[in-house]
Amino acid sequence: MTDWVFTREFDLEEFIWASLEPLFNLKPLARQYIIKGQICDILATTPDHQLVVLELKNVEDRYVVQQLTRYYASLRQAQPFADQVDYSLPIRLMAIAPTFHAHNHIDREHSRLDFEFCQFTVAGDGDRFSFQLASADSAVEIDARFHSFLQPIDGEPAPTPARVIGRPPKSLRAQLEQMTPERAELASVLRLQILEFDDRMREVGRSSRTQYGLAKGEKEVYKTKLCAEFFPPGGFNLPVLYLMLPYPKKEFGAPGHRYKQERVKGLAWANISLWSEEKTVTFYLGKSRAGLTQYHFTYGGYAKLCEPLLGYRPQFESVEDLVALALAEWKQVVEE
Repeated sequence: MTDWVFTREFDLEEFIWASLEPLFNLKPLARQYIIKGQICDILATTPDHQLVVLELKNVEDRYVVQQLTRYYASLRQAQPFADQVDYSLPIRLMAIAPTFHAHNHIDREHSRLDFEFCQFTVAGDGDRFSFQLASADSAVEIDARFHSFLQPIDGEPAPTPARVIGRPPKSLRAQLEQMTPERAELASVLRLQILEFDDRMREVGRSSRTQYGLAKGEKEVYKTKLCAEFFPPGGFNLPVLYLMLPYPKKEFGAPGHRYKQERVKGLAWANISLWSEEKTVTFYLGKSRAGLTQYHFTYGGYAKLCEPLLGYRPQFESVEDLVALALAEWKQVVEE
């Protein structure tokens, strides 16, 4: 038999989401769930309505315990899905990966929380593949629809090296220098949130515009795979944060404001208010952000609009939460 691996972490997530019941006896609750600027891979429940958080890694990752700890704190405080979860029970924290770093075991040993490490292998024999958990006696056969997600490997998957984030490009530095320390700190935090999300994310400075998207060589990004942008509108020194956020298609001819469970294709830039007390999202649909077609929402109003697209109503409490949604959407676009 030959050892195999999932081509992308997104592919692993697709398989685990579809296999929660046979693998772990869990009921799916939410995928890519956004809470307090963080993205939980999978939320599920046991038959007793105990909440389970699953963090998936396609390669060894030494920071998975810290990730799950932050998710635990946010979920324990916010208690989402209260009608489906019994929060009197402890929240289970599961890390699923092909290998675990020695630091993972040290972090788990000295934490006050309980973490479940689920190590897996994928074996192939002809046209049949199986997913084996080290803690389980039997393997689960991988359905044929997931076979295209797999590729053979020689030896253990190599761990992903830590990424070093350099200083901002001149386009953003010039704007940061004109801000108060508090505003500069917020912009820097958002920048790091974007860049630390995925190694494929590239930062490109263009005069007064700073863009973030899928890397195209060393100094470019694909225009069709942008995620975010800092850009000062005319007459202002402070940059505005623009995000590519999901927006549903309208049902033309239907009474009132009714939307389809389908995203608008193409550009759906959202202007996020950073420097005012008002928490608003302004959408510009189409190629231009200078036109008159604008749609304004409060955070709560936009969360309601997102519900049919995401399968749940997100809790947008901060700009970081909206950035997290933009990152999750960007990842789906990149991996289509």
